[in-house]
Amino acid sequence: MKTKLFLFFLLTALGSNAQCWQKIDSGMYHTVALASNGTLWAWGYNNVGQLGDGTTTNRTQPVQIGTANDWVGVYTGYYHSFAIKSNGTLWGWGQNTANQLGDGSATNRLQPVQIGTATNWAKVSGGENFSAGLKTDGTIWMWGSDDREQMGNGTGGAQATPTQLGISTDNSDIDAGRYHVVLLKNYNKVYTWGHNGSGQIGNGTMVNQNVPYLIPGANNYVKIDGSVNGTVAIRDDGGLFMTGQIHTNSYTAFTQIFYPSVWANVKTTQNNFVGVKSDGTLWAWGDNTLGQISQPSYSSSNTPMQVSGTNYSSNIGINIYSFLVLKSDGSLYGCGQNHVGQLGDNTTVQKNTITAISCPATLSTVDLGSDLNFEVYPNPVKDVLKLSSVDNISIDKAVVYDVSGKEVLEANGFVKELNVEKLTRGYYMLEILSEGKRIVKKLIKE
Repeated sequence: MKTKLFLFFLLTALGSNAQCWQKIDSGMYHTVALASNGTLWAWGYNNVGQLGDGTTTNRTQPVQIGTANDWVGVYTGYYHSFAIKSNGTLWGWGQNTANQLGDGSATNRLQPVQIGTATNWAKVSGGENFSAGLKTDGTIWMWGSDDREQMGNGTGGAQATPTQLGISTDNSDIDAGRYHVVLLKNYNKVYTWGHNGSGQIGNGTMVNQNVPYLIPGANNYVKIDGSVNGTVAIRDDGGLFMTGQIHTNSYTAFTQIFYPSVWANVKTTQNNFVGVKSDGTLWAWGDNTLGQISQPSYSSSNTPMQVSGTNYSSNIGINIYSFLVLKSDGSLYGCGQNHVGQLGDNTTVQKNTITAISCPATLSTVDLGSDLNFEVYPNPVKDVLKLSSVDNISIDKAVVYDVSGKEVLEANGFVKELNVEKLTRGYYMLEILSEGKRIVKKLIKE
C-alpha cells in the first residue's frame, strides 16, 4: 500500500509540476510568461533585451525577470515586451529605437522600466515599432512610430509617451499587428487603422488608414487579433472572420472562413493560424515547413488540422514560425521553429509535433510528507547532484525513481551527492530519508 501511495504522489507531482503558468504572450521569436506564483519569466531571442534579464543573451529555457511576484499581465511586441503589476502600473523593456516602450526615450532597455505613473493599465499590445494600450477606464493610448499611420490620430507624428486616442471610454480590447491596430469596442464593434498594404484594414482597399475605420456588418464580435498582414475576429456565435493576407487566404473586407466551426480564440501570424475551439480542442493550419502546425509530415494545409491533446485554454502565444499554448491546468505546449530557443524546452531543435514544455526547476520543486528543508542542486542536473540540509541534518538514504515508479538509483549513509550521469534525460523523483522523515522532490536530468 505504501508503494502505491508513493507512486500516486510521484505521478501527481510530476503532472502538477508542469502546471506552473498563468499567462503567456509571444513576440517575433520570444515569449514572456506569468507564473502561477506571480513571478515573471521569459525565453527565446534576446538581441535587444526583449527578455528583460539584463543581458542580450538568447535563452533556451525560461529565465526569471527580477524577483517581484506581483505581476498580473504579460504582453509582447515584435522585439519588445510589457508587463502590468497588481497596482496597475505598466513596465516595459527591449527595443525602443522608435519610442515603442513609451518611456520618453529612444534607448533600448535590458530590464523592466516603469512607463509613466498611471496605475490603471488593463492591457498593452506591441507591433514592430509602436505600441497600443487600454486602460481600465476604457480609454485607448498610442505611442511609438507613425510611419504607416498606426497612431490613428489623422494628423501624423510619432509619440514618445502614451498619448490618448480620442475621447471614447467604451473600449474593451486592443491588439497590434505589425503596423496596424485592431480595436474591439464594447465587445461588439471592430475598428481598424494603420498599414493596409495587404487589405488588413478591411475597408475594400489597400490604402493606409489614418483614423479608426468601423468594420461594417454585424456588430457582435467578442475576440480580435492583428497579425503581420491580416486581421481576424470571432463573433459571439463562434464564427471566424478575417481580412488581409494570411497564408493563402487573401481578402480586403471581413469574410467568414471555415463556417460553421465554433472558435474560442484564434491567433495568427504571416503564414499561420492557431485556434482553440469552444470544446478545448486545438487546431492549426497554414505553412508547415518548420513543423509550426504540428503535422509530422511537414505538409502545409489550407484547412484547420486538429492537434493532439485536449483541454487547451484560449491562451495562445504565436511566434513568426512557432506557437505555444497553455492547457486549462496551466501546463505549456509548443511546436515549430526553435533556432533561438523560442519554445523554451532547453534545446534549439525544432519540433514538428506538439511538445510539452517543462517548468523551470525553481517552480518545479515540491516537498511531500515532511518539514525537512534540503537543497538539491543543480536541477536540471547533468552529472552530479548535490544534496545538503539547510538545518545541517544528515541524509540517511536517497532514492531516485523514474516516471513509472521504478527505483533507478539508491545511496545510503550520510549522502551528500548522487552521480546521475548514466540516467537518461527526463523527469525523475528524488526521495530523501532523514531521521525517520521523508521528503520528495522533482528531478530533471539533462
